Amino acid sequence: MINIVIFTKILLVVSLITFLSYLLWFSVFYLERVKDVNCKVDGTPYNLFIMVPLLNEEMTVSTYVKNLILELNKLGNNIQTNIILINDGSTDNTLRNLQYLEGSINSPHTKIHILNRTLPNAQQGKGSALNFGLDYISNIPTSYDSTHTIVGIVDADGFISADHIKMIIGAFENNDVGMVQTAVSMNSTKHNWLSKMQDIEFLGANSFMQESRNKIGQAIASGNGQFITLKMAQEVRWGNSLLEDFEFTVRGLLKGFKTIFVPHAVVYQEAVQKVHPLFKQRIRWCQGSMQCWAKYSLRILKSPLIHNSVKTDMLLFLTLPFFSMILNVANSFSALLQINNIFTRKPLPVMIVFFTVLLFTLFVWLLMGLEYHQNSDRFSLVRCVLRSWECIIYNYFLSFIPYFAFTYLLMGRAKWDKTAHGSGQTANAN
Repeated sequence: MINIVIFTKILLVVSLITFLSYLLWFSVFYLERVKDVNCKVDGTPYNLFIMVPLLNEEMTVSTYVKNLILELNKLGNNIQTNIILINDGSTDNTLRNLQYLEGSINSPHTKIHILNRTLPNAQQGKGSALNFGLDYISNIPTSYDSTHTIVGIVDADGFISADHIKMIIGAFENNDVGMVQTAVSMNSTKHNWLSKMQDIEFLGANSFMQESRNKIGQAIASGNGQFITLKMAQEVRWGNSLLEDFEFTVRGLLKGFKTIFVPHAVVYQEAVQKVHPLFKQRIRWCQGSMQCWAKYSLRILKSPLIHNSVKTDMLLFLTLPFFSMILNVANSFSALLQINNIFTRKPLPVMIVFFTVLLFTLFVWLLMGLEYHQNSDRFSLVRCVLRSWECIIYNYFLSFIPYFAFTYLLMGRAKWDKTAHGSGQTANAN
């Protein structure tokens, strides 16, 4: 009985310290985050390649390519544009649709390159497909050097406007970085509640985190919307973890490359509209983070090229999935204990603590709602704040993801479940 009491008190202390630390961290970075990035374009010539890995995308690929070409054709003559379409062993009509597009679209400003991977080399993960495309780009004769050749990764459900691509080019011109990461938003939030929550998750909470990282000088690649100099891509290349974008960031850090986040440039993507594919997607992301922790945490800690503030942020990010499993248990025990105290002891102190925590939580997510409102012109301030408070419930359900990811990691299960694109979303979850 004594051991249980001691254990419970330890968990309560862990829960309290974590909550107070989070409030301190949040307060500091909310005031210090960097939203304004110099993106002025001066007309410097660039060679731009948009790489698109494709696996069973017959439902979206035709519309996607046509829309992308329309935007790329709006760019100035100083930017030579190319689309690298990588069919990664699709079993549907993706390749056939690509071949039809190649023969039917006349776009003198933008060149289309179709690459076809076949089994057993295909379907080895997004990183493998991107390395395949990178090797192809590296062998194309060009007069551009590797710092003025930009490789962008936009998924098959993504859309980015010409104006935002110009911002990205301007960010390279005015900042000494190897990679530029855009913000990410959902192209529609009308489908269901999950779509709305993912929009505020990406354009609110994630954008806030990236702006905070701008302050310490290192943003993180976030799947859709990462643009990289050919020099960085060739020296770093993609790894084989299930979180290939973050792994690429770490590998770049270890080689001295820097990344910046441009909050006003946005890639729009489809939201995952159903619970099962959303959980599959997030389990893969979380498991990939755990893989990176095992593979890179010591190398980050020992690296002389990484600033201490960046080391702290990277190691906290990698440790968070493991720590959150302990924190969930601590918070659950704390809540049960306080409920018991309401009925067995004086309820007033318990209620004061409860409402204090609730008010601080609502305040934090109020600020996330303000961030969301600043980054989105689609909704009123009141709607953004209310939606941010709903996101507390959404995050609670996602808090159980690390248990599944850790179980898969122990089992040695490392299946690359790709996100389904298209209104039906019937394929496996990117």
